Amino acid sequence: MSSYISPKVKSRKSKIGKGLFAIKEIHKGELIIDFTHAPGKLVTTKEADRLYEKGNDYMIQVDENIFFAASNKREIEDSDFINHSCNPNSGIKVSLKIVAMRDIKRGEEITMDYAMCESSEFSIKCLCGSPRCRKVITGNDWKEKELQRKYKGYFSYYLQKKIAKID
Repeated sequence: MSSYISPKVKSRKSKIGKGLFAIKEIHKGELIIDFTHAPGKLVTTKEADRLYEKGNDYMIQVDENIFFAASNKREIEDSDFINHSCNPNSGIKVSLKIVAMRDIKRGEEITMDYAMCESSEFSIKCLCGSPRCRKVITGNDWKEKELQRKYKGYFSYYLQKKIAKID
């Protein structure tokens, strides 16, 4: 099986390596990626950390201590190359579906904010170049009230539950 990737999207070289780009206009709410049937497996945070240390950063957190990850090179697909931006154009529906948060123009890179799905202990330097760049992305960014307002309805299901508990 493989993940669904919209026929309106193609992978190609981006400013930070490889990325996904719209080859046709994508409308707000339109499904861009669905990892539901993607190759990969559920792994614990400890296993995800080991994969990351080996250079495998193709995963999405789906619960407190659970990640859906491409656990080897054979499981990596074009859909895995969605990059982070502090000013994203896509977000998460449920846990494994990526949808357009706004209309996306042809030629635009498809991006999401890792704050929409990550709550693990990590921090990385941000390379998005957005005027509102946070400079450092962490597993605690989802707690920022401004981001909670900005991404309401686009957080993964498990983070939406966490946000509801603290409101």
